[in-house]
Amino acid sequence: MLETSLITYLTVGFLGAILGSFLLHEYDNYGNAKNRLKLRSVCDHCGKQLSAKNLIPIFSFLVQGGRSTCCNKKLSNKYLISEIGLASFFMVCLYFDNLTSIGLLFPALLLIALIDEKFKEIPLVLNLYLLLWIALNSNVGENLISAALVGLFLLFLYWSYLFIKKTEGLGLGDIILLISISLYYGFPEIFYLITISSCLLLLKIIISQKYKEQHAFGSWIVLTFGTFILFQEFYGFAG
Repeated sequence: MLETSLITYLTVGFLGAILGSFLLHEYDNYGNAKNRLKLRSVCDHCGKQLSAKNLIPIFSFLVQGGRSTCCNKKLSNKYLISEIGLASFFMVCLYFDNLTSIGLLFPALLLIALIDEKFKEIPLVLNLYLLLWIALNSNVGENLISAALVGLFLLFLYWSYLFIKKTEGLGLGDIILLISISLYYGFPEIFYLITISSCLLLLKIIISQKYKEQHAFGSWIVLTFGTFILFQEFYGFAG
Protein backbone atom coordinates (compact mmCIF):
# COMPACT_ATOMS: atom_id res chain seq x y z
CA MET A 1 0.00 0.00 0.00
CA LEU A 2 2.83 2.38 0.93
CA GLU A 3 4.66 1.55 -2.29
CA THR A 4 1.54 2.22 -4.37
CA SER A 5 1.00 5.52 -2.57
CA LEU A 6 4.61 6.56 -3.19
CA ILE A 7 4.37 5.65 -6.87
CA THR A 8 1.18 7.71 -7.12
CA TYR A 9 2.83 10.74 -5.54
CA LEU A 10 5.89 10.44 -7.79
CA THR A 11 3.71 10.06 -10.89
CA VAL A 12 1.61 13.10 -9.98
CA GLY A 13 4.76 15.07 -9.17
CA PHE A 14 6.32 14.17 -12.52
CA LEU A 15 3.17 15.24 -14.35
CA GLY A 16 3.30 18.51 -12.44
CA ALA A 17 6.93 19.00 -13.49
CA ILE A 18 6.00 18.38 -17.14
CA LEU A 19 3.21 20.93 -16.87
CA GLY A 20 5.56 23.42 -15.21
CA SER A 21 8.03 23.04 -18.06
CA PHE A 22 5.24 23.43 -20.64
CA LEU A 23 3.77 26.53 -19.00
CA LEU A 24 7.18 28.19 -18.79
CA HIS A 25 7.78 27.43 -22.48
CA GLU A 26 4.38 28.93 -23.35
CA TYR A 27 5.14 32.06 -21.32
CA ASP A 28 8.62 32.54 -22.76
CA ASN A 29 7.38 32.13 -26.34
CA TYR A 30 4.05 33.91 -26.03
CA GLY A 31 3.55 36.24 -28.97
CA ASN A 32 5.94 34.23 -31.16
CA ALA A 33 3.66 31.80 -32.97
CA LYS A 34 6.54 30.24 -34.93
CA ASN A 35 8.41 29.09 -31.80
CA ARG A 36 5.23 28.01 -30.01
CA LEU A 37 4.33 25.63 -32.82
CA LYS A 38 7.65 23.78 -32.67
CA LEU A 39 7.45 20.24 -31.37
CA ARG A 40 10.63 20.68 -29.35
CA SER A 41 12.27 23.52 -27.49
CA VAL A 42 15.53 25.14 -28.54
CA CYS A 43 18.59 26.23 -26.60
CA ASP A 44 18.27 29.70 -25.09
CA HIS A 45 21.81 30.56 -26.17
CA CYS A 46 22.62 29.02 -29.57
CA GLY A 47 19.09 28.18 -30.79
CA LYS A 48 19.87 24.50 -31.46
CA GLN A 49 16.88 22.18 -31.20
CA LEU A 50 17.03 20.12 -28.02
CA SER A 51 16.96 16.33 -28.04
CA ALA A 52 14.55 14.21 -26.02
CA LYS A 53 17.14 13.63 -23.27
CA ASN A 54 17.32 17.38 -22.70
CA LEU A 55 13.58 17.68 -22.12
CA ILE A 56 13.07 15.44 -19.09
CA PRO A 57 11.81 17.76 -16.34
CA ILE A 58 14.14 18.27 -13.35
CA PHE A 59 16.40 15.32 -14.22
CA SER A 60 17.82 16.83 -17.41
CA PHE A 61 18.76 20.02 -15.59
CA LEU A 62 20.45 18.14 -12.73
CA VAL A 63 22.26 15.60 -14.95
CA GLN A 64 23.56 18.39 -17.19
CA GLY A 65 24.78 20.31 -14.16
CA GLY A 66 22.62 23.28 -15.04
CA ARG A 67 24.38 23.80 -18.38
CA SER A 68 23.33 23.26 -21.98
CA THR A 69 24.80 20.21 -23.70
CA CYS A 70 25.09 21.92 -27.08
CA CYS A 71 27.10 25.04 -26.17
CA ASN A 72 27.90 24.37 -22.50
CA LYS A 73 26.41 27.64 -21.26
CA LYS A 74 24.63 28.11 -17.95
CA LEU A 75 20.89 27.50 -17.97
CA SER A 76 18.49 29.74 -16.11
CA ASN A 77 17.35 28.43 -12.73
CA LYS A 78 13.79 29.33 -13.70
CA TYR A 79 13.46 25.92 -15.38
CA LEU A 80 14.35 23.96 -12.27
CA ILE A 81 12.32 26.24 -9.98
CA SER A 82 9.16 26.04 -12.11
CA GLU A 83 9.37 22.27 -12.52
CA ILE A 84 10.11 21.49 -8.86
CA GLY A 85 7.58 24.09 -7.74
CA LEU A 86 4.68 22.71 -9.73
CA ALA A 87 5.66 19.10 -8.97
CA SER A 88 5.59 19.88 -5.24
CA PHE A 89 2.33 21.79 -5.63
CA PHE A 90 0.65 18.85 -7.35
CA MET A 91 1.79 16.43 -4.64
CA VAL A 92 0.50 18.75 -1.90
CA CYS A 93 -2.83 19.01 -3.71
CA LEU A 94 -2.96 15.21 -3.95
CA TYR A 95 -2.31 14.93 -0.22
CA PHE A 96 -5.23 17.24 0.56
CA ASP A 97 -7.41 15.60 -2.13
CA ASN A 98 -7.57 18.83 -4.15
CA LEU A 99 -5.72 17.77 -7.28
CA THR A 100 -8.67 17.99 -9.66
CA SER A 101 -9.84 21.29 -8.18
CA ILE A 102 -7.02 23.54 -6.97
CA GLY A 103 -4.28 21.56 -8.73
CA LEU A 104 -5.80 22.07 -12.17
CA LEU A 105 -6.84 25.66 -11.51
CA PHE A 106 -3.86 27.51 -10.08
CA PRO A 107 -1.33 26.84 -12.88
CA ALA A 108 -3.81 28.43 -15.32
CA LEU A 109 -4.37 31.40 -12.99
CA LEU A 110 -0.63 31.89 -12.65
CA LEU A 111 -0.11 31.81 -16.41
CA ILE A 112 -2.96 34.29 -16.94
CA ALA A 113 -1.44 36.65 -14.39
CA LEU A 114 2.07 36.47 -15.87
CA ILE A 115 0.96 36.90 -19.48
CA ASP A 116 -1.46 39.70 -18.65
CA GLU A 117 1.16 41.62 -16.66
CA LYS A 118 3.71 41.30 -19.46
CA PHE A 119 1.58 41.56 -22.62
CA LYS A 120 -1.59 43.26 -21.28
CA GLU A 121 -3.85 40.56 -22.73
CA ILE A 122 -5.42 37.28 -21.70
CA PRO A 123 -5.21 34.38 -24.19
CA LEU A 124 -8.62 33.14 -25.27
CA VAL A 125 -7.58 29.52 -24.69
CA LEU A 126 -6.88 30.25 -21.01
CA ASN A 127 -10.21 32.02 -20.63
CA LEU A 128 -11.94 28.99 -22.17
CA TYR A 129 -9.99 26.64 -19.89
CA LEU A 130 -11.09 28.62 -16.84
CA LEU A 131 -14.68 28.57 -18.06
CA LEU A 132 -14.46 24.79 -18.49
CA TRP A 133 -13.04 24.41 -14.96
CA ILE A 134 -15.87 26.52 -13.55
CA ALA A 135 -18.45 24.51 -15.46
CA LEU A 136 -17.08 21.28 -13.98
CA ASN A 137 -16.66 22.56 -10.43
CA SER A 138 -19.79 24.62 -9.81
CA ASN A 139 -23.48 24.86 -10.61
CA VAL A 140 -23.33 27.59 -13.24
CA GLY A 141 -27.11 27.57 -13.66
CA GLU A 142 -27.56 29.26 -10.31
CA ASN A 143 -25.51 32.29 -11.36
CA LEU A 144 -26.51 32.77 -15.00
CA ILE A 145 -28.45 35.96 -14.24
CA SER A 146 -25.56 37.38 -12.20
CA ALA A 147 -23.08 36.61 -14.98
CA ALA A 148 -25.39 38.14 -17.61
CA LEU A 149 -25.79 41.36 -15.59
CA VAL A 150 -22.06 41.62 -14.97
CA GLY A 151 -21.35 41.01 -18.65
CA LEU A 152 -23.84 43.62 -19.84
CA PHE A 153 -22.54 46.20 -17.38
CA LEU A 154 -18.90 45.61 -18.34
CA LEU A 155 -19.70 45.70 -22.06
CA PHE A 156 -21.53 48.99 -21.51
CA LEU A 157 -18.42 50.40 -19.81
CA TYR A 158 -16.21 49.00 -22.56
CA TRP A 159 -18.16 50.52 -25.46
CA SER A 160 -18.78 53.82 -23.62
CA TYR A 161 -15.08 54.32 -22.87
CA LEU A 162 -14.16 53.28 -26.40
CA PHE A 163 -16.66 55.77 -27.86
CA ILE A 164 -15.54 58.66 -25.64
CA LYS A 165 -11.79 58.07 -25.41
CA LYS A 166 -11.29 56.18 -28.70
CA THR A 167 -9.33 53.53 -26.83
CA GLU A 168 -10.03 50.50 -24.66
CA GLY A 169 -10.32 51.12 -20.94
CA LEU A 170 -11.01 47.47 -20.18
CA GLY A 171 -9.92 44.52 -22.30
CA LEU A 172 -12.39 42.01 -23.71
CA GLY A 173 -10.28 39.27 -22.12
CA ASP A 174 -10.91 40.85 -18.70
CA ILE A 175 -14.64 40.97 -19.44
CA ILE A 176 -14.74 37.28 -20.41
CA LEU A 177 -12.72 36.47 -17.29
CA LEU A 178 -15.14 38.32 -15.00
CA ILE A 179 -18.19 36.77 -16.67
CA SER A 180 -16.69 33.30 -16.09
CA ILE A 181 -15.95 34.05 -12.44
CA SER A 182 -19.49 35.45 -12.07
CA LEU A 183 -20.76 32.03 -13.11
CA TYR A 184 -18.80 30.55 -10.21
CA TYR A 185 -19.63 33.05 -7.46
CA GLY A 186 -22.61 35.22 -8.39
CA PHE A 187 -23.78 38.09 -6.16
CA PRO A 188 -22.57 39.47 -3.81
CA GLU A 189 -19.24 37.64 -3.95
CA ILE A 190 -18.43 38.83 -7.48
CA PHE A 191 -18.96 42.42 -6.32
CA TYR A 192 -16.46 41.88 -3.49
CA LEU A 193 -13.99 40.30 -5.90
CA ILE A 194 -14.18 43.17 -8.40
CA THR A 195 -13.86 45.73 -5.60
CA ILE A 196 -10.80 44.08 -4.04
CA SER A 197 -9.15 43.57 -7.46
CA SER A 198 -9.72 47.22 -8.37
CA CYS A 199 -8.30 48.42 -5.04
CA LEU A 200 -5.20 46.26 -5.48
CA LEU A 201 -4.65 47.61 -8.99
CA LEU A 202 -5.15 51.18 -7.77
CA LEU A 203 -2.65 50.57 -4.98
CA LYS A 204 -0.13 49.25 -7.51
CA ILE A 205 -0.57 52.35 -9.69
CA ILE A 206 -0.12 54.67 -6.71
CA ILE A 207 3.01 52.87 -5.50
CA SER A 208 4.56 52.68 -8.98
CA GLN A 209 3.43 56.26 -9.80
CA LYS A 210 2.85 55.18 -13.41
CA TYR A 211 -0.42 57.00 -13.84
CA LYS A 212 -0.41 57.36 -17.62
CA GLU A 213 0.71 53.84 -18.51
CA GLN A 214 -1.58 50.94 -19.34
CA HIS A 215 -1.95 48.46 -16.49
CA ALA A 216 -3.14 44.85 -16.47
CA PHE A 217 -6.38 44.20 -14.60
CA GLY A 218 -6.77 40.50 -15.29
CA SER A 219 -3.75 39.59 -13.17
CA TRP A 220 -5.36 41.16 -10.09
CA ILE A 221 -8.69 39.50 -10.88
CA VAL A 222 -7.16 36.01 -10.92
CA LEU A 223 -5.02 36.81 -7.86
CA THR A 224 -8.15 37.71 -5.90
CA PHE A 225 -10.10 34.77 -7.34
CA GLY A 226 -7.32 32.37 -6.34
CA THR A 227 -7.27 33.83 -2.83
CA PHE A 228 -11.04 33.39 -2.56
CA ILE A 229 -10.73 29.76 -3.67
CA LEU A 230 -7.94 29.04 -1.17
CA PHE A 231 -9.92 30.60 1.66
CA GLN A 232 -12.96 28.59 0.66
CA GLU A 233 -11.00 25.31 0.52
CA PHE A 234 -9.12 26.02 3.78
CA TYR A 235 -12.29 27.05 5.59
CA GLY A 236 -14.03 23.91 4.38
CA PHE A 237 -11.05 21.73 5.34
CA ALA A 238 -10.79 23.34 8.79
CA GLY A 239 -14.54 23.01 9.31
